[in-house]
Amino acid sequence: MRKLLLCSAAVLGGQLALMPAAFALGGGGEGANIPVDAVQVNGLGPLSGEWDFSGGIDAYASMLTNKTPTVFNNEGTIGSNLKYSLGLAAVQISKSSGWLQFTYWGGAWQTPAIGITSDYGAFNSLARLGSGGNPLPGGPTFKWWFTVQPSQYWSVSAGELPSTEGTEIGFDWMNPTFFVSNLNNMQTTPAYGAQLNLMYGPATFNLQYSDSYKTDRFNVLSDLFTYNLNADGSDNVIVFSHTNLGHTGNPGPGFAEFNSSLVGVGAQWVAGPWTYIPEAQYQWLPKSSVTAASGNPRPQTTYYEASAMMDVSYQFNPKWSVTVQPSVTYQKGDKSDPNAQIFGNWLQFGAAANPGAFSPGMTLTAIQVDPTWQNKNVFVRPVLALTHLSGFQPGTGYGSNGNSANQFVGVLEVGVLLGKL
Repeated sequence: MRKLLLCSAAVLGGQLALMPAAFALGGGGEGANIPVDAVQVNGLGPLSGEWDFSGGIDAYASMLTNKTPTVFNNEGTIGSNLKYSLGLAAVQISKSSGWLQFTYWGGAWQTPAIGITSDYGAFNSLARLGSGGNPLPGGPTFKWWFTVQPSQYWSVSAGELPSTEGTEIGFDWMNPTFFVSNLNNMQTTPAYGAQLNLMYGPATFNLQYSDSYKTDRFNVLSDLFTYNLNADGSDNVIVFSHTNLGHTGNPGPGFAEFNSSLVGVGAQWVAGPWTYIPEAQYQWLPKSSVTAASGNPRPQTTYYEASAMMDVSYQFNPKWSVTVQPSVTYQKGDKSDPNAQIFGNWLQFGAAANPGAFSPGMTLTAIQVDPTWQNKNVFVRPVLALTHLSGFQPGTGYGSNGNSANQFVGVLEVGVLLGKL
């Protein structure tokens, strides 16, 4: 089996630095179970060498309780609560040797986040890909970048770079769970920018300057420190953060994320068939994000969210594995602030108070169970997920009236991957 050493936190594809292993479609120390074809390319000067190709396509159907009203037409709903969608149709091409390296990820994709099933607000819901709730991407490119590496100790990258944050990634078959946690949903996005990469022994450090959250302003400074605890990187710890160097736009949807600062930690530990991936973060919106001189609504307090999750995977045999992920997110709210929904609703990007849009001051607690069957290039992943809301404002929870605290979701995902194991 060819093992791709991918840390979803800095899934810089190995091109920026050899990162620790994350787990796709399972765990148990098997590495990322992603088929890859390696092709020798000649006649392209510094781009000659081994190119790796991978990708695939998957689709899913879901059933849920306490459905919310549909905002957009054609959301992929059959009957009262059955939804369906194409998940990913994607390809990855990379060259990770020589002084000039590159990575390209493209296709059509979506990233459902745990607990977000309404098409109000955040797009990372179960709405159908290509619908109003999950519009198709603006182009075929998810991210791409070139890396110049003149030394084994440092390199420089530029392009549409991956986020340096967290232990998950937006391509679902590169995670051991179908839903990403809400930590991933609130972290920085792939962005245009430049990055410095430093490598020494078991440690790597990545410093990125970009327009993350796609605000068209280059004002986000992100960093990631990775320390590998063993030679193959399967055991590791990470520390990541970002800060906004200049405020972005007037208060409105997404304002809290766009102007936030964040610190987080994560780790991965493999013990025989077991894999443990914990992660925690704290993200805040400074009161200074809106000045008095602007005349716009200002935060009356420092709004923040605090989140934690943990993946626990067990590999029964080469075909069967299961991952359980508990998670919790608390978003600080000031119910006396008429603009609290803008400044403190991290989970739904400042969406108006509607059913399924959540509200500041609430806590979302979730657990998902993801058994996976993978036979070489084919995988099937049924998923059970339960979320509970506490402290939410009436009308912003689950159900047709937004007054329900609980939701249960069942998903069946089927996919075919390209390449060879």
